[in-house]
Amino acid sequence: MNSLVALVLLGQIIGSTLSFQLAGNMDCNTKGTKDWADIGVRYINEHKLHGYKQALNIIKIFRLLPSDGRSVIFHFKLNLLETECHVLDPTPLENCTVRQQNNHAVEMDCNVRIIHDIATFEDEVFVKCNSTPDSVENVRRNCPKCPILLPPNDPHVIDSVEYVLNKHNEKLSGHIYEVLEISRGQHKYEPEAFYVEFAIVEVNCTAEEAHDDHHDCHPNTDGENHIGFCRATVFRSHASLEKPKDEKFESDCVILHVKKGHAYSHLIEHHVGKYNTSPGRNSTDECVVQCPVAFVNKEVPKDISDHDTPPVEGCPGKALHFQL
Repeated sequence: MNSLVALVLLGQIIGSTLSFQLAGNMDCNTKGTKDWADIGVRYINEHKLHGYKQALNIIKIFRLLPSDGRSVIFHFKLNLLETECHVLDPTPLENCTVRQQNNHAVEMDCNVRIIHDIATFEDEVFVKCNSTPDSVENVRRNCPKCPILLPPNDPHVIDSVEYVLNKHNEKLSGHIYEVLEISRGQHKYEPEAFYVEFAIVEVNCTAEEAHDDHHDCHPNTDGENHIGFCRATVFRSHASLEKPKDEKFESDCVILHVKKGHAYSHLIEHHVGKYNTSPGRNSTDECVVQCPVAFVNKEVPKDISDHDTPPVEGCPGKALHFQL
């Protein structure tokens, strides 16, 4: 009993000390603040359902809410940048390349609340995010011939994805893949082409069955290495809506080695659970201007973005990459 009381008192002392230190020694550029922000970024990347992992770019606002003696509450407004790693890719974030401005970069603004339990040192994280691509005007101003983003359900994008995947399946023996999610499509110029990125899943069908509209194919979920990711460029002679036939293309499809029980395996289960062979089914549809970001279901505090506590000084912080 005495040990328990001592532990509780120790937690309160640590909490008081922590609150004092945070209030006096942290702003939007300090390492301590970034360490806490990184907890939010890690949560976002492990629970974001579609698209790409995000890298911290700017800590825009940081608030330390009054402690109740049991927990310390942090509130952040973060600016993140899209990387080239899909959310299903197990590659550590530090090894993921931030997508550059000339490749039509996408940013994400997030409200993040972290509730740190003083006694258990556990963190509960809540997030609300919106994703916004750089404007076409900005892209063309800085790079007139750079590729421009298209909606994932654009007919050119879907046709290009289907064409590349069919070519990919033709080269395989005993393995057939279907589209799991179209995550990016871009219109390229000189020569005209369509660039696509998409996730694929192996299905339990033969090539003949996969082309039969009456046959119901299902994803392989037993074992590992059934999820892949493709990047491809399909060169077009003209911008027609006709499906490409014998077009020149370049592609690179890799298998994502996600082991069962991995931090991202629940995201795969989400995708497979909503599996549909229609290429644009799990894409972000027509949302290309400002899009709410979907996460694994979790109740978000209603007041996550409204606080009376003033932000600390020294905010916003410096951009770690670039500012759109």
